[in-house]
Amino acid sequence: MGSVLALTSAVLFAAAALLVRRGLAGSNAATATLVSIATNLVAMWALALTVGAIDEITRAAALTFLLAGTLAPALARLTYYESINRIGVARASTISNTTPLFTAILAVPVLGESLSWPLAAGTLFVVVGLALTARPDRSAPTERPWAGALLALNTAVLASFSFMLRKLGLRIFPDPAVASALTVTGSLITLLPYLWLRSRHEPLRAEGRALGYLIVGSLFTTGGFLAYFIALNLSEVVRVTPLANTTPLFALALLVLLRQGEAIRASTVAGAVLTVAGILFVVAG
Repeated sequence: MGSVLALTSAVLFAAAALLVRRGLAGSNAATATLVSIATNLVAMWALALTVGAIDEITRAAALTFLLAGTLAPALARLTYYESINRIGVARASTISNTTPLFTAILAVPVLGESLSWPLAAGTLFVVVGLALTARPDRSAPTERPWAGALLALNTAVLASFSFMLRKLGLRIFPDPAVASALTVTGSLITLLPYLWLRSRHEPLRAEGRALGYLIVGSLFTTGGFLAYFIALNLSEVVRVTPLANTTPLFALALLVLLRQGEAIRASTVAGAVLTVAGILFVVAG
């Protein structure tokens, strides 16, 4: 059951990306991020108050989780949505899902973990996969995908630092439900001042059906988080994590199945497959 839920989370995250892409046609990344974080906040606090030991939280743990939230999900999701707008769902989801690679690399100096050959092999696979994914389309000489690729890569880096802080926080207070709620709260605290400053140049907006797409996409994202959380409770991390990180492959499949009009090149497919393979090596290590 844990494996099924892990795959379900990957499918939900992929579907959420497609819905956000539709919503961005009449909105912007800032609006999409605010809608997403607000939805997550309600769901995560409902979960924490239902099954979490919120009254036992320590100050050190709370501050660690809040600090983790200043990086992700809000800021990481903001750059992710910006990258979707620039390079599409297929490329953005592939590049941003390299978070486990950066987390594993950071775990060596921060958590004292050792460097293994699967991590080295996985790193090579991911680098080659990213190069193929971000490669410009020769049939479109004006295309400049590097800005979007860097934004997606920034998403992975921000999320990896946030996950590292969450791991440290969970060593102090091992309650994932409360940890998730506090992390999302930290994200909202960071996001609101940023959006206020940004609104002077790019105000929040949602035209036509955009808000509907963004809300449904946020519900899918929340469902993905909950499915992943339940999967971790039912099965081992080593089994759940690889399955949950197959999001890029499901994103590609949904794009083809639903005919979303996004160009899928052979190099993008090859890049996604190599990147996912690399992440599997990293997790195995």
